[in-house]
Amino acid sequence: MKKHLLLLLLIIGLSFSSAQCPPVTQLSYNNYTGTSVDIEWTINGTATIWDVEYGPQGFSQGTGTLVTVQSAPFTIVGLAPNSVIDVYVRSECGNQFSSFAGPLLVPGNYNLITGTITFDSDTNGCSPADPAGIGVIVTARDSSSNLTFYGQADANGDYTMSIPDGNFDLTTDFTNSSISTSPSIASIVLPNAASSVVQDFCLIPTVLQEDIEVRILPRSQARPGFDVSYNLILANTSTLPVSDVLNFNYPSDYMTLLSALPAVTSSASNSLSWSYSLNPLDSIIYELNFNLNPPTHPTFPLNGNDILNLNASTYLTGVDVDLTNNTFDLDQVVVNSYDPNDKTCLQGETIDPAMIGEYLDYLIRFENTGTASAINVRVKDVIDTSKFDINSIVPIDASHEYYMSLTNGNEIEFHFDDINLDFNDATNDGYVLFKIRTLNTLVDGDSFDNTAEIYFDFNFPIITNTETVSIMSTASIIETTDSSIIIYPNPATNFINITSSNSLESVTIMDMNGRLLSQRKFIGNNLEQQILVENLNSGIYFVTIKSEAGQKIEKLIVN
Repeated sequence: MKKHLLLLLLIIGLSFSSAQCPPVTQLSYNNYTGTSVDIEWTINGTATIWDVEYGPQGFSQGTGTLVTVQSAPFTIVGLAPNSVIDVYVRSECGNQFSSFAGPLLVPGNYNLITGTITFDSDTNGCSPADPAGIGVIVTARDSSSNLTFYGQADANGDYTMSIPDGNFDLTTDFTNSSISTSPSIASIVLPNAASSVVQDFCLIPTVLQEDIEVRILPRSQARPGFDVSYNLILANTSTLPVSDVLNFNYPSDYMTLLSALPAVTSSASNSLSWSYSLNPLDSIIYELNFNLNPPTHPTFPLNGNDILNLNASTYLTGVDVDLTNNTFDLDQVVVNSYDPNDKTCLQGETIDPAMIGEYLDYLIRFENTGTASAINVRVKDVIDTSKFDINSIVPIDASHEYYMSLTNGNEIEFHFDDINLDFNDATNDGYVLFKIRTLNTLVDGDSFDNTAEIYFDFNFPIITNTETVSIMSTASIIETTDSSIIIYPNPATNFINITSSNSLESVTIMDMNGRLLSQRKFIGNNLEQQILVENLNSGIYFVTIKSEAGQKIEKLIVN
């Protein structure tokens, strides 16, 4: 009988513990007789035992028949005639377990597209000896139905997509001008005689150059006294290998490092560094965990609406063709309570005009606050095509397995099918991160806002906050001067006092080069505030104090 394969949902951001016991791939079935079927899968990692759970279509995991097996394929027998079942499989690695792959619907009716993406490193044609095109996205578009589906190459360069009937054009959506793709477009008509197609792609370097990209992904909100996690995502997006050092700076007075994976190469009081070597199209994810100071900390209290200034940078002195993505600044607002379903632009609510035409990173978080597990979660985001280039959207990271679709020209949906998202506080949240370019036609003063919809099963959607981003240069910000603002002592050693006749709203400290060093917001009717400056080196700084009546900029000398 013809073999059917399960759609392998896009897996991004696996934790290091999961990487030690990776899930099975290519979950499939064969020889379905109506009362028995062979279940097959590709073995990954060092697992020698697998758990197979099956039951009627749509059954809840934990209620099916669970069998532990020591080899693949595994034959399920004794089925009721012409049964339709769901099958899940996971790996066992000693005392560790992978996530379940599945469900595999048996018998299913899938149109499958599979293939391998290879990077032609020696420019003599793609071969099995060449490296895999890891993470490259394959797009299947049907212009007549306005449907778009996405797959992504795994660590072996393999991708799999399950799509409906139609006339699809397959491309890699590879936007790097230094690499061409062969074929550039593959046209496929489904269903065909076999209802499955193998389509490989070869990535051919046209220009030998270097391009390193780094970003900071907050894995959780920053709450005083609690732990906070981040991922540093480092990628080589061009055609030459690169070796350098990745640097990460953080306010160590307010946050304490708990762990870092991979282990740091070197560290200082407020910085971490890793040496790395990346081949073309390769990437590394660094996992960081910190503990934040509570509001009761005797010297460096952390309060709601304070801002944590984090920075990652690398290869700033190299021959990189695009230095704009070699640094990433994250200004994370500290919160005490928060809506767990929200959308955030990681570049902040205000961007410089120099960012026009560049990528912005958007993080959408979701949390199941109901009373039962959510079988499926769907995140919908309608993109404003008058402000963004819809064809530039690239998924970056996610908490769970998913796939992405584009419909009606601008409706992006992230499908977390069979996620079984728990409702317990420790395990009930997830996220998706993507990047998209702004249009070159935007100008200083423009703004754009966006709201995402989060669907838990068949319930009405939860609407996130409206995330508004404004394009604004420093010169375009016109503020009334509040002459009542006073800072003292000046020169200062350990702290400065700020007073005003009007309620204080925020204070920002910058160095002589215009680099933002700290920023703090105030809540309530604050006429006096004390700011610690003992962590600043001796020198001259600019302090911008804003009140409800205006602002004042003062030159500060720190001894």
